[in-house]
Amino acid sequence: MKDILNRFSLESVKINSQTISIAVLLYLVMLGCVLWSIQVQPFNKKERFSWMVIVILLGPLGILGYLPVAWRNAATGSLSFWRKPKRGQQ
Repeated sequence: MKDILNRFSLESVKINSQTISIAVLLYLVMLGCVLWSIQVQPFNKKERFSWMVIVILLGPLGILGYLPVAWRNAATGSLSFWRKPKRGQQ
């Protein structure tokens, strides 16, 4: 077991251009998904622009900051059947 774990490390010898290019590609795909998610959220233009700037400028920290907002919006949409209907609506 130790032998398997010792194969994986972040030594600079094991990080080559292929590893870096795959990491950059994965980050760009993740960034694209987050930006698409921001586009489909029910934000006004100012909120949408603010979240896009935060996610792009702060990088991974911006994505982590947006994650609870996306979860909250997804949960409130899927849990809306628990809400009581407003008066006059059925």
